[in-house]
Amino acid sequence: MRNELMAAIDRGDSDSLVEQAFVQKYGPTVLAAPTTSGFDRTAWIFPAVAFVVGVALVILVIRAWKKKGPPGPPSSGGPPGVNDELESFRQQALEETEV
Repeated sequence: MRNELMAAIDRGDSDSLVEQAFVQKYGPTVLAAPTTSGFDRTAWIFPAVAFVVGVALVILVIRAWKKKGPPGPPSSGGPPGVNDELESFRQQALEETEV
């Protein structure tokens, strides 16, 4: 490919003519960027669409977290006397750890 390119430069071919010759011989894979026609358009469109969808998902998750709020204290739906027992253990711990 280098030899072909050097020969085209020596002949004085224009850049677009050299590019077209390489695309005809080797296909569109020799281009640094995909063409903007046919299925190659997806290579241009997909990254933007993926970015927008990702940002939208992040926004939705953050809104859901904000709506949910911080966790509250445990509900007193347990068996009777459990909260009283827990409170007595807390009081005992405070008394035993005081200096």
